[in-house]
Amino acid sequence: MLKNSKLRKNILDIQYNKYLQYFSTTTIILFTYFIGLLIALMTKSIDYTNKNHVAIVAVVTIAFLSIAGILMLRFKEKMQNIIIELENL
Repeated sequence: MLKNSKLRKNILDIQYNKYLQYFSTTTIILFTYFIGLLIALMTKSIDYTNKNHVAIVAVVTIAFLSIAGILMLRFKEKMQNIIIELENL
């Protein structure tokens, strides 16, 4: 029984680290996107006076933020579930 408990704990630790890595990578990708967007605006690669450019950037940004936000919430939820499961061992 003790061996199964340790094995289960190790598996949960590995799963937790996996979701933590996913969460961290998503955060880094978000910051990279915003830095790239800021650089594009500062170098005038995106013409913020042109409504078409602004609309395209807005749609892409909303889609990107939505996907990243949903993923981050799922990763965080799975991490919290693993912590609860570890406490119950």
